[in-house]
Amino acid sequence: MAGEFRYSITDAFPLGLGFRERIDYPATRTDYVSTGPGQRWTESVTVGDGTLEERSGPVRYTGGEQRTLDWFTPVWHPWLGTGLGWGQQRSGNQLQFNAPGWGDSGPDHTGFGDVWSAESGMTQTTAVYQDGTLVDRNTDSTAYDWEAPADEHTYKVVTDTALDPARWELSTRGHAEWTFDSAATPADRWTFLPLLNLAFDIDTDLAGDVRGSGGRVPVGIGASYVAGAPDTGTITGGTLQVSYDDGKSWRSVKLTGGHASWRGTLTVPWGAQYISLRASANDYQGGSVRQEIIRAVGVR
Repeated sequence: MAGEFRYSITDAFPLGLGFRERIDYPATRTDYVSTGPGQRWTESVTVGDGTLEERSGPVRYTGGEQRTLDWFTPVWHPWLGTGLGWGQQRSGNQLQFNAPGWGDSGPDHTGFGDVWSAESGMTQTTAVYQDGTLVDRNTDSTAYDWEAPADEHTYKVVTDTALDPARWELSTRGHAEWTFDSAATPADRWTFLPLLNLAFDIDTDLAGDVRGSGGRVPVGIGASYVAGAPDTGTITGGTLQVSYDDGKSWRSVKLTGGHASWRGTLTVPWGAQYISLRASANDYQGGSVRQEIIRAVGVR
């Protein structure tokens, strides 16, 4: 069971009202939306009877424009997008983080799961460290540091996710780490922090599978800062590893490119059922991101 809805908002009325409409997946279709002055749309898609929800940030369309939107493909992984409404911010000496565990290929799609119900088959824990010392850990996508020192320190946010493979075939286990340096910011407002996002580019069908057993599969990764973060630097150091045995062994993937975007090719062995990915990137300001996704995509 699945459902979705688009919510129309404007600057004068920034609230969206509506109810999810039921739909069977996988599916493709063409929608038409209005493009009035100041009009934006937020979009929400759920699967598993509402267990997993993907949200977008505000989207502004223009007349005559055609966009292709992919939901729940190809790689479910943590993504810090503007669809959250808050997180990755500091106000004075207070830090707050929100790291949903199952974003998809959409450039601003964040994915939340019902990690509190045993029936959902989903779990997530999130923690924040200061100079290697645990400050906070929660059984969801959030972590906080309400009494951070004013001078600059190194922080690391870690989130671990799991999906029951008996119910969810892909992205059955995930691990993500964000490292950055931070000092006190103005206490009268929330300032976005320079955390790095990773994006995975691999062409799959609507079920999240590639045709690659015994063949070669193009793959790409990209990195970008959280939207709205000031004083960002130059992103470099992209790396990628691949596993065909659910993370028991890993091999490096040769990448080409730069400017926060890299491409390579996977040589998929015969008989492989899943492709797991481990990627990283960093900048010149002490920031880095590392993500590992077990069963990122299937092979057929």
